[in-house]
Amino acid sequence: MPNYQYHALDDGGRLHRGTMIAMNDADVEQRLRQSGLTMVKNKRVLDNPLDRLLTRGKVAPRVLIEFYFRLSQTLALGLPILSALDENAKQLPSRLLRRVAGEARVALEGGNTLYESLRRFPRVFNRLDLGLIQMGETSGVLPKCLKDLAEFLEWKDNIRSTIRRATIYPSFILLTIVAVVGVWVGYVLPQMADVLKEMGVTLPETTRIVLNVSLFLKSRWPWVAAGAVLGPAALYLLQKTRRGGVIFHKYLLRLPLVGTVVTNLALARLSHNFATMYRAGITINHIFEILGDNVLGNRYLEDCLQTAYSEVQQGQSIATGFERAGGFPPLLLGAVQNGETTGTLDDSFKRLGDYYDTQVKRTVEAMINAFEPITILILGGVFGLIALSILLPLYDVVGNFGQAY
Repeated sequence: MPNYQYHALDDGGRLHRGTMIAMNDADVEQRLRQSGLTMVKNKRVLDNPLDRLLTRGKVAPRVLIEFYFRLSQTLALGLPILSALDENAKQLPSRLLRRVAGEARVALEGGNTLYESLRRFPRVFNRLDLGLIQMGETSGVLPKCLKDLAEFLEWKDNIRSTIRRATIYPSFILLTIVAVVGVWVGYVLPQMADVLKEMGVTLPETTRIVLNVSLFLKSRWPWVAAGAVLGPAALYLLQKTRRGGVIFHKYLLRLPLVGTVVTNLALARLSHNFATMYRAGITINHIFEILGDNVLGNRYLEDCLQTAYSEVQQGQSIATGFERAGGFPPLLLGAVQNGETTGTLDDSFKRLGDYYDTQVKRTVEAMINAFEPITILILGGVFGLIALSILLPLYDVVGNFGQAY
């Protein structure tokens, strides 16, 4: 919606200037009149390229979490939805989210629901967010649904931060190894080898192997670099296809440690998502449709979930559908079956989510602890090989000098 700059007078004759998002000139005048102001003039503000650049992309997860929390609190206190949006928009650090809140307010004034106002921004609000907001409005428990949504997004952000921290140390070690090998093998060793050859020293086998590798990399580095770039790129494009993604993610689950983390993370997302949506009153069919839309982060398990959904549509229970689909552990099958039998399906998925959440953190810690000795061994092996390739010929030189005297 367009942005308008206005000049208006209050009852005391004071001039007020400001901007607002509105549908047209008449809408600006009407909204000012509702605020007790008389419009003097207004002008539509054209967005400059910098503004368009700043209002593109996605909203940071922490900002969206804070938006949902504040909106749920203000609505729980009894503020009207329009006032709640106004109050929250003033405190939002994201220019994009402030603009979205302003356009949503105009749409609400035009008779739309909050769900209808927000679904026009799919880059900001995903299907899960919109589904919970819609159910909250329909059932009259919007503040609770917004609070549950904020807590769920906070859990996702914490898990994401845990995974990100776990990758920092291995990445640093890998860069260190590459830098050291590049300097010593790519520059120091060839220079030393030339000097030793001029002195007539026969290079040991270890030194010749390392030197040949160095010469190969120096002469074929464009092909090596192209392979290092194109290989991961081809793998990335392959897993973007439906069939390729299913196969790639299936074998990803079988990797030591990493596969365990990915499995537990996907099951934690499944459990938390299911519990949150089921408690909000979303139908089972709609829940399965949302969960199958790249929510779990693993194409293979999402494919299994679609198979389970087909079984449920044919009249099977959820537990039976999961069992026939395959890919889900016995713990999840037993908890779902118990939840269906006792009528506490949301509590069962909530407990499963907490369990897999704990397992993710434990597995990540175990993976970090395992990386430390592994990287030390790798560093020791690399540095030892380089040291041998340098020290062995020097030892021969010293030995030759000793024999000469």
